[in-house]
Amino acid sequence: MLNTGFSVTEFEARVDRAQQLMAEQQLDAIIVSSEKHVEYFAGYRSDLWASPTRPFYLIVPREGLPVAVLPQGADDAWRASSWVEHFTTWPSPRPENEGAAEVAATTKALPRRFGRVGIEMGPESRIGMTLADVFRLIEALKPLEIDDCAMLCRQLRLIKSPAEVAYIRRACGIASDAFDRLPEFVTPGSSEKDVAGRFMASMIAGGASKVPFLAMASGQGGYKTIILRAGDRKLEAGDILAIDTGVDVGGYFSDFDRNYAIGDPGDLARSIYRSLQRATDAGIAAARPGNRASDLFHAQANAIEADGIKPATQGRYGHGLGLTLTEWPSNAAHDDTLLEPGMVLTIEPGIAYGDGLVMVHEENLVITEDGAELLSRRGPPELPVIAW
Repeated sequence: MLNTGFSVTEFEARVDRAQQLMAEQQLDAIIVSSEKHVEYFAGYRSDLWASPTRPFYLIVPREGLPVAVLPQGADDAWRASSWVEHFTTWPSPRPENEGAAEVAATTKALPRRFGRVGIEMGPESRIGMTLADVFRLIEALKPLEIDDCAMLCRQLRLIKSPAEVAYIRRACGIASDAFDRLPEFVTPGSSEKDVAGRFMASMIAGGASKVPFLAMASGQGGYKTIILRAGDRKLEAGDILAIDTGVDVGGYFSDFDRNYAIGDPGDLARSIYRSLQRATDAGIAAARPGNRASDLFHAQANAIEADGIKPATQGRYGHGLGLTLTEWPSNAAHDDTLLEPGMVLTIEPGIAYGDGLVMVHEENLVITEDGAELLSRRGPPELPVIAW
């Protein structure tokens, strides 16, 4: 077992699946430089990703073992956390060419059959090099053709292994525990920032590797959007407080939110919350193999409309979840991705009400052979009230 928490066999299986897809898509290799794809294939995790000076590259050939291209000085850290033994280095920082020449030379030395190489270009992909180095790499790779490997990587990451699901389950447990304790963090005179700090500290103490995402919203009777950073606003009686958090455990995320009333929330907020729970239940019931991501959207939207309420227009009611906070697919009307066992998804209905207010609820689950298993601890059926 590597210190990533995964066995070498797990990584070998990922590479094997990638190579099968490369053969189908007629690619001789793929080159990845984003943090999450280097981590996915090689196991390498490091805080050096916070620095844009020194990029890391991994080349996965159609046949054989992956090869890394690293900045000098990263050798020991790489050996400590990656199963990939073969690598070359360059003297970094070298602003005029941060490893692009070495990546091209290593790639061109691989056996060729199709004369085509994939790099990350498509939706939901990121690269870990400068645009100038992208141009240098494409030029240096000639006469090899360049194609997009983003969809290939998305296909690989769509179905989680039991080991991956275990990390997400742990992340969900840590966030659920912190939400259970939230009332003790909300005291008279507290600001949003005060509560956010206590909440985050609870999750770190509970075992989170880090908490990269924490959004908070509050307001009298509701809030206008949940995708906000905690501010200096003092919480008051009559507020609805919402927290949406993404907890990282071993590189894998949870992502769900909870709503709380401070004092009496009023009949409207209570009613909206109940409708959200009915929509959430409908989404969970629709989360089963053979259905599609669009079915999850319609199940939630139809449940809201059946209550005579207007769904919020955030474009989708949930998404994939894993190495990043949001992954493919989207639970949207246009997304016909087939649901399969091992997919981890969020169920996230939203309701628009009052004068520009919204309320959102979110749960995390994994598709099983005959339905779905909740990974987050199910939110309460009635709007929780924090009494001062």
